[in-house]
Amino acid sequence: MARLKAILFNDTSSEGHHGCQLVMRQIFTLAERAGIDIQRACPMYHDWQTDPDLQRDIQAADLCIVNGEGTMHDDAPLALRYGALARYCQEKGVPCFLINSVWQNNVKLNADAPCFTALYMRDTMSQAALAEVGVAAQVVPDLTLSYEHTPAGRSRRGVLVNGSVIVERLREAWQAKLANPELRYVSIRTVAPLQMGRGFDFYLMRSLRKRLKSYKRIVASYFYRYPADLPKSLIDRLRWRYSVLSTDRFLALLGRSEGVITGRFHLVTLCLVTGTPFFALPSNTHKIEALLAQAGLAGRLQPSYERALSGSAGMAFSEAELAGIERFLRESREKAAEMFGAMAQLARNHRVAATLTVAAVSHSHQQ
Repeated sequence: MARLKAILFNDTSSEGHHGCQLVMRQIFTLAERAGIDIQRACPMYHDWQTDPDLQRDIQAADLCIVNGEGTMHDDAPLALRYGALARYCQEKGVPCFLINSVWQNNVKLNADAPCFTALYMRDTMSQAALAEVGVAAQVVPDLTLSYEHTPAGRSRRGVLVNGSVIVERLREAWQAKLANPELRYVSIRTVAPLQMGRGFDFYLMRSLRKRLKSYKRIVASYFYRYPADLPKSLIDRLRWRYSVLSTDRFLALLGRSEGVITGRFHLVTLCLVTGTPFFALPSNTHKIEALLAQAGLAGRLQPSYERALSGSAGMAFSEAELAGIERFLRESREKAAEMFGAMAQLARNHRVAATLTVAAVSHSHQQ
């Protein structure tokens, strides 16, 4: 069976954190298994609307895939750009799929939702938001949850604390660390990969420069003091100071920890993947609350780091929670594989229909 040619949009690996990098790893892996060759992967902020070469490639592709992640909310400019992409693909007769996505607080973007060939949300709250405007969507949990992690089998020791995309929450996490020296602060940040072999060669030097800057920031981060009243100018440096650059090493760190307290969505998913107990705080969308509800872990949402720390002695998973997590991860892997299989089948059906249409038109002209 001929393989399908795809273009991927919103390659978030350039953002440089472990969750995004694992998402991208899984997208390429699952696409390959489904017979989809991703020929170009557009970095997060690359503007397809000003790139005529990319527009030609879109029209020649069998399908386009938009990795939504946390982008599609509040009618954000980047979200509207991907909505316009769905409309463009519909006009050109190219199947376009939105996967791995949140959907929240949109008005303008809702008008473009029906232009996607199919929509796959990360959570039921996003699915419900689309249903309110008459658009059907399926739920496939975040693609980090499709990753099969092999635990090292070591005994767990120590509690990790991690910040948030919300600045006030990050300060709260850092203050908790300073007040409790036995805690280890950890950042989910890492160095972005080089943009090689993904169809955007002109990004190679840009990504190389970005990596060099990252290494300089890591070195510089060790020459600063980080007070409890952390100024905004030091937040980026703090994240680099406590980064773990390898995703595999980061997962291993989680796997040997007694527990994690975090306000980051992808750190929650990685705790689930590694079987690490955790308490989570709300983020900038409903993504964490929705994830915990799906996994049957709503009780692990905490209002503050202080409250989370006060209950950290009882953070270990119960037997019922462990069984529920195992079931949730298994279902997440199955749904992820089914999603890519369904996209491939829809794209093949579309290609056959287009071929038959061309043949019918040619035949009518000959007559």
